[in-house]
Amino acid sequence: MKLTISKLKEEAIDFCKKKSNITHDDLVGVTDGKAVGTYIEHEFEEYLKNKYEITVGSSARGIDLPDTHINTDIKVTSVKKPQSSSPFKNIEQKIYGLSHNLLIFVYEKTDINDKCYLDFKHCIFIDAERTGDYNLTKIIRKLVKLNADKEDIIDILKDSNIPGDDYALENLAEKIIENPPEQGYLTISNAFQWRLKYNNIINLDEDVNGVYTYEKFNEKELGDYQTPIYFTDEICEYLKNDLKINPEVIIEPTCGIGNFLKSASNAFPESELIGIDIDKKKLNKVDSTIPNLTLINEDIFTFEFDNINNSSYLILGNPPWITNTELSKINSKNVPNKSNFKNKTGFEALTGNSNFDISEYIILKIINEFKDTNSTFAFLCKTTISRNVFIELIENEIPYSFIKQINFNSYKVFKIDADTCLFVIQFGGDVLTDKACEVADISNPKEVLYKFGFKSDKFYSNIDDIPDLDGKCQIEWRQGVKHDCAKVMELMYEDDHLINKKNEEVDIEESLVYPLLKSSKLKKPVVTETSMFTIITQKKIKQDTGYIETEAPKTWKYLNDNKEYFDNRKSSIYEKAPDFSIFGIGDYSFKKYKVAISGFYKNPMFSLVYSDKTMMLDDTCYFLSFDDYDSAYISMLILNSELVKKFLKNIAFLDSKRPFAKKVLKRIDIEKCLKLLSLSDLKETERQLELDTYITQEKLSKYKNSFQ
Repeated sequence: MKLTISKLKEEAIDFCKKKSNITHDDLVGVTDGKAVGTYIEHEFEEYLKNKYEITVGSSARGIDLPDTHINTDIKVTSVKKPQSSSPFKNIEQKIYGLSHNLLIFVYEKTDINDKCYLDFKHCIFIDAERTGDYNLTKIIRKLVKLNADKEDIIDILKDSNIPGDDYALENLAEKIIENPPEQGYLTISNAFQWRLKYNNIINLDEDVNGVYTYEKFNEKELGDYQTPIYFTDEICEYLKNDLKINPEVIIEPTCGIGNFLKSASNAFPESELIGIDIDKKKLNKVDSTIPNLTLINEDIFTFEFDNINNSSYLILGNPPWITNTELSKINSKNVPNKSNFKNKTGFEALTGNSNFDISEYIILKIINEFKDTNSTFAFLCKTTISRNVFIELIENEIPYSFIKQINFNSYKVFKIDADTCLFVIQFGGDVLTDKACEVADISNPKEVLYKFGFKSDKFYSNIDDIPDLDGKCQIEWRQGVKHDCAKVMELMYEDDHLINKKNEEVDIEESLVYPLLKSSKLKKPVVTETSMFTIITQKKIKQDTGYIETEAPKTWKYLNDNKEYFDNRKSSIYEKAPDFSIFGIGDYSFKKYKVAISGFYKNPMFSLVYSDKTMMLDDTCYFLSFDDYDSAYISMLILNSELVKKFLKNIAFLDSKRPFAKKVLKRIDIEKCLKLLSLSDLKETERQLELDTYITQEKLSKYKNSFQ
């Protein structure tokens, strides 16, 4: 069979997938990137030879696949430093390309004990005419489009250190004007050989004619990060050696290409294996040589487990890391029935608290199926998911015999930035009465780092050494203003004129315009200035906004001119509400002094916020409001004290999207704080915050009396 460019691309991807799922023992201990590259090149060439009639290698042509209809050189590089070299032939190569196509394999090599794993991260094909330098060709093409003369082109060539005398550069400039190059996508550095760097093409976020890229983890529709075989091996060895389990049946929901199944088969050779996935293409890539394996092409959201009957089970895998809302946004078919599955009610459900990760849904569904059996669950998931599942177990009084969260480095395994774990639960043994989950690290799963869980029916991120501050805050925490219409509602001053986020000048009355502070500005203990402003259309929720037409007619016209932006707000909280409604608004919003915190930051900073006109906060902020400065100032010191910060670290989860949300903050009992904090403690907080000494015993006593 004759090889074509189209077939070459398909075979390269298939090669990457297959070679990512096996060990490469010849490479154990090999650190020379050139040796690894040579190994992969030879493996791919042999892979092609077994299927096609091809010519491989040619010292005369100097490329790996020299047939004229293929004309492609193979490049292999580590993901740590994606680059390689190419022979220098002439100066035009940097502009017009290398005269041959490139097929680039980008890998990550991992050695574990006596095994080597190659995880192919990218496979890229670049047409010959696209192999020029990205920045240089971009500049040249722009200059030619602007009718630049020859001297301008020569200056650019010199600035880019293109080697050659004036005569050679002049000839090249004339050629460029007559025949501009295609946009290149490499970074090419001058050297004895060209140094080719591939970061531009790896990070390319657009479709380019002549460039074909395959990225291993580009499978967002199914929320799908396929687990490397070395990691599935490590997990199955842990389950076998540390937990001493011997399951009769092993089930992997959403099994994908079956790496967990392959590793489980090696660790538990006598077990029956069942893999379930909605994607038939992935099931077709599962290793067909795995013994005792049954593959089922069904939707896990509707799959019935009733027909799987046995005495002991291991259910393991890596369910999709994506929320139901995200799947809906990309119109995916892989979505469970839309239901408020945790029975959230009222405003919580409307504002998104009923949104959930698909992995959480799958894990809870399967727990419900197998909770009364002798079974072990081992799932890779975000740590927020393991925590949510644990809470569901406790709140629904589902007994378990073992539970542990084993953290691992998600960037190392999946090249993503997330807090992740192997979450292990066992059912069917002696029931644990301790309402706590141990946390360990994959490097040493037996060592308990800390525990999260319930103590006196209250939930803590760390149940050890908790300051006694837990209760109900005597001052109500509020959330900032929510409008979901930033292009219209958020403004800035430029040359004494208000400008909106559409970069339009806005002529409105100042009566409804208030200073606005974003949570990103809450980095200091006292904040009194902001460059942002917002329109406040209501003084309380659901207030009729018709009054604006009379009191601020220019503002009313501006709002109506932009009504389509308000009408397109997707949140259901605006349904049946007056036009231009906002939320997070009330009497508390208009108090002069506020103590606020960003919900996003991992290290809590409470800021005293005020200005001549009441400062509004956006809806990513949480705050207490006050009528007088001293009460606000002392509250800020209390909340920034080391005692309170220690308490917050025991009740907040820093892996959450908003670690310091209202449900966390309202547990800070101010009266308990006052019993444990002395005047000297608060003066020490002033010193740490680099504030001038302001607090006195008289002011502190007055503050304490206000709670009586």
